[in-house]
Amino acid sequence: MFAIDTQGNLYSYAPDNSQVLAPRELLATDYKDVRTASSADDDGDGIADDTWIWTTDGGMSSSYGYVGSGWNIYDTILSPGNLGGAPGYDVLGRDSTGVLWLYLGYGDGTVTARRKIGAGWDAYTQIAGKGDLTGDNWPDIVARDTTGALWLYQGTGNPDAPFAARTKIGSGWNAYDALVATGDMDLDGKADFIARQPNGDLYFYKGTGNAAAPYEQKRNIGYGYQTYRVMFS
Repeated sequence: MFAIDTQGNLYSYAPDNSQVLAPRELLATDYKDVRTASSADDDGDGIADDTWIWTTDGGMSSSYGYVGSGWNIYDTILSPGNLGGAPGYDVLGRDSTGVLWLYLGYGDGTVTARRKIGAGWDAYTQIAGKGDLTGDNWPDIVARDTTGALWLYQGTGNPDAPFAARTKIGSGWNAYDALVATGDMDLDGKADFIARQPNGDLYFYKGTGNAAAPYEQKRNIGYGYQTYRVMFS
């Protein structure tokens, strides 16, 4: 997991099989203008080798260089993984009208022209995803609605219809002000999830790989995380 504080300092938390998050390490001090970011696996080998960065002026960059502008039309941007069948990670963006758009990744830090997935996604206050929650080798996403219910959208691998119909997987998630899909943090081969309360308490949801119940019961793994403006993986 990565985190950016209010001063623009970027920290890394390596995965740890017992503590979930290893002690943080300072990576950079010039991330004040970063809106959000996401690691990416360009060649499909299961190891992140790229980072997409979106800045407050609407720009998008990768580890290879500048990708393009105009990304501030989206109020939510994320990269759950390979949604369309090719090895490279893909990008989702939700616009202000609630339409969700998919950009397929070329595997070199750039993306295709967008394609519309569907409307009505403004029903959700947060959308997150990184990796496979259901054991079928396709990345999934979760979305929290205004009542605090959490919904699972299982990935299909089809770029024309990348998600199956939603299923409800929990309630009470409006207790959190940040939802972070981290991928596999405890090194058991299953994608996990982290959630932060407004007071800075951090909770870990261990992944099960079961679509009907993708997370085990939460456990507290730290405090003081309200210092971060952005958390991502």
